[in-house]
Amino acid sequence: MKNFRMYLATTAISISLMPLWNVAMAEGDQRLTGIDVSHHNNVSDWSAIKSADISFVILKATDGMDYLDPTFTDRFKALKTAGLIRGAYHFYETNDSPLVQANWFIKNAPLKAGDLPPIVDIERVKAPATKNLHSDFKTFLKQLEGHYGVKPIIYTGTKFWNHVMKEHLADYPLWIAEYGTDSPTIPDGWQNWTMWQYTDARAIPNVDGDTDGSHFNGGVDALSEILLVDG
Repeated sequence: MKNFRMYLATTAISISLMPLWNVAMAEGDQRLTGIDVSHHNNVSDWSAIKSADISFVILKATDGMDYLDPTFTDRFKALKTAGLIRGAYHFYETNDSPLVQANWFIKNAPLKAGDLPPIVDIERVKAPATKNLHSDFKTFLKQLEGHYGVKPIIYTGTKFWNHVMKEHLADYPLWIAEYGTDSPTIPDGWQNWTMWQYTDARAIPNVDGDTDGSHFNGGVDALSEILLVDG
């Protein structure tokens, strides 16, 4: 995501499902690839993206307590029409109410059967810092979990997580961001990753500008096991 790249450049420190994220799901090259996009990317043809070996597309939905990506609603519907597995993420602001943020995402992200679980991006602490950071973030996660019936996927970076979050919440599926390496560094507490954002420079036909590319840690069967199902 865009803010994570700025973090890397500036920081010196940094439905019941079987919990697949704490075991090694992939062997060899059995990894699916997806992209995440926001209003920063212009997309001319969603259906053509399938030909680029893209298995899933994740859209930025919301940020904080009242921001909705202006492209999200139409694109979320278009992905369904194109037959692509879709996901939606919220950018978590540490200085905003966790319940208001969670309810804002729920209001705007109508995830259905066949979609990825809800995703939350946490990668910075915004002033004023709160003593309740860990408990607030857990409140946010539990609100989403109660609504969608699954544990949300946490997107973060290892340096940020180890410095700020420590070993909290490692029972949630992990989407780790790390570029320029053959395999990602896992934050303290986790045993493995569910998704790995391995690049911010993936060129995709019919998408203007580079996109963030991510691997899913497994093949088609493993991916299907984490998708939402009818309650």
